[in-house]
Parts: sequence; C-alpha cells; structure tokens
Amino acid sequence: MKRVPSARWFCALALATCLAGCRREPDEQALRRTIAEMEVAVEQGDHRDFLDHFDAQFAGNGGDMDLRQLRATLAALSLRHEQLGVTLGPIDVKLFDDRATIRFEALATGGSWMPQTGQMLEVESHWKRVDGQWRCFAADWKERW
Repeated sequence: MKRVPSARWFCALALATCLAGCRREPDEQALRRTIAEMEVAVEQGDHRDFLDHFDAQFAGNGGDMDLRQLRATLAALSLRHEQLGVTLGPIDVKLFDDRATIRFEALATGGSWMPQTGQMLEVESHWKRVDGQWRCFAADWKERW
C-alpha cells in the first residue's frame, strides 16, 4: 500500500520553500545593484528613478547641495546635453551595520555618439538603510580632470 503524504507535510514544504525564497539580498550586493540602477537611470534620462535612491535630507559636497539642488542640476545637465553617460570604475563598499560608505571613480559624459564633454570624478557617498532600502544621505565628489 502506497503512503500518501499528509497535508502537514505539504504545508511544511510550502513554508520552507517560501522562507528560502524570502532571504534578504546581502547588503553589499544590494548597494552594488543600487549603484548600477542609478547609472542606468541617468543614462536613460529617468531622473525620478535616479533620485529615488536619495534620502530627503541629502547633503552633497559638505552641505553645498541639497536634494532640490541636485534635482535642478540633473535637469540642467539634461537640457544642456543631448545624452548623459556614466562609466564607473571599481566600486569600494564598506559596511557599518545599517550604514555604508561607497567610493568609486566615474567618467561623466554629455553627448550623443561622441562625448561633447567629459569629466572624471572621484565620489565618496554615504548610505543608510531606511525601511529596508538603502538611501544615499551624503556624498562628496571632486574633479580629477
């Protein structure tokens, strides 16, 4: 006689499957994915998706730029250049519980098939986890050339 698994067995299997699928993405991986999403958003001209990764209290370059000014700067760059491009160098992620520091170099370009202008930047950004999502609350950048 063949034994049929009980309803409890199916429930336990379903619960185990759900829990395995609900594992949280590792923090470093989530931050690297976020940076990649931001790069794509800039290049596609999707300012809202780019800015969604910033905290409402964002402070840039030592407090010289807030989120409103960052939004206006991004809009001005988009009006000035036919297409914005970003090429990132290696990304260094340092984690501190629910905070993180990310450093990278970025080549920012504005042009269509050839860069009309280009600027190499050194960027250091500071992140915190807010309601399970990583948000950039501060960043400093300087031109390399």
